[in-house]
Amino acid sequence: MEIRNIKTFVKVVEFNSFTKAASGIGYSQATVTAHIKALEEELGVPLFDRIGKRIYLTDAGKNFMPHALNMLKVEEEALQSIRHLDELMGELRICSASSYAAAILPEFLLRFQKLHPGVNIMVKVSDFPEDTTLKLKRDEFDFLVEIDDGSAYPEFRTVYRKKENVLFVTHPKNPLLEREHISLKDLVENQLIIADRSIGYCAMLERELKKRGLELRPAMEIGSVEAIVNVLLGGFGTTFIPEYIASDYIKNGKLAEVKTDEIEVDLYVHYMCSKNKWINPIMGEFIRMLGDKDLI
Repeated sequence: MEIRNIKTFVKVVEFNSFTKAASGIGYSQATVTAHIKALEEELGVPLFDRIGKRIYLTDAGKNFMPHALNMLKVEEEALQSIRHLDELMGELRICSASSYAAAILPEFLLRFQKLHPGVNIMVKVSDFPEDTTLKLKRDEFDFLVEIDDGSAYPEFRTVYRKKENVLFVTHPKNPLLEREHISLKDLVENQLIIADRSIGYCAMLERELKKRGLELRPAMEIGSVEAIVNVLLGGFGTTFIPEYIASDYIKNGKLAEVKTDEIEVDLYVHYMCSKNKWINPIMGEFIRMLGDKDLI
C-alpha cells in the first residue's frame, strides 16, 4: 500500500474536495484522482461517493480514515528516528484570540522558532469563534487557540488545554476597594468596562449574570483589551479579564484585583486542530512543546 496514496486520501478528506486537495499538496487533479483510484482498487472498496460536484466518505472510507492517520503517524515516527528535529522545514499556521496572542503566545513562539529556525510561523488574530472555527474546518491554519469554557468545540481535536483564572480588576484608588464586602451587583453597576461580548470570557460573564437575575449593562464596551487596561490605568472603571493580562499590573501596583465570592468562572485556553487533519512533523513538535510546562 503506497504511502503517497494514503496521504492523498487524507488530504481529500481534510479539504472535502479533490480540486482543493490537489492545490493544497501541489498535484494535478488527475494525479489525485489516480491516487484515490489506486487505493480503492487495492482495498477493494470505494472510499468516496461522488454526487454531482460533492464527495462523501463511504462507510468503508470512514472506517479506513483512522487507520490511514495511524499509518502516516508511523511513517513520520520512522523518519524522525533517523533525522534531527532541528531540521524541520515548512510553515506553522496559528489563529489565536487577541488577548492570548498579545500576552502569552509571542514568548512561546519565539522559543519554538529559535529551536526550529527553518519553520516559518504565521499568526492570525481574531476574537470571533464563528469565523475562526469555519476557517479551521477549511484548513486555513493548523491550530486554533480559543478561550472559552471546558466543554467548548467538541467537533475539533483539542491537543492541549490549560485553565486560566479570570479576575475583576480596577485602579488601586477605586472606592469599591474600601468596602468590606463587594457584591456582584456592585461590580456590574459601577463603571464596568467589557471587551466585545462575543469574546469567550465576556460571554461567560453575561451568562453567569443572567443566572442571578442581573443584566450586563457596561459603562463602556471596548474591542481592544489593551485599550481597556489603559482606561483603567487612567483611573476609570472596573473590568473582567484573564489573570495573564492583569498579573504584571497587579504585581507592580498599577492595578488591583476586586475580590468577590459571588461568581466563579472556569476559563480554559484550547489549542485545537481539525479531527481529520494529519499531524505533520511541525505540528507534532508544536504539540510536544505545548506539554512542556517550562515553555508555556
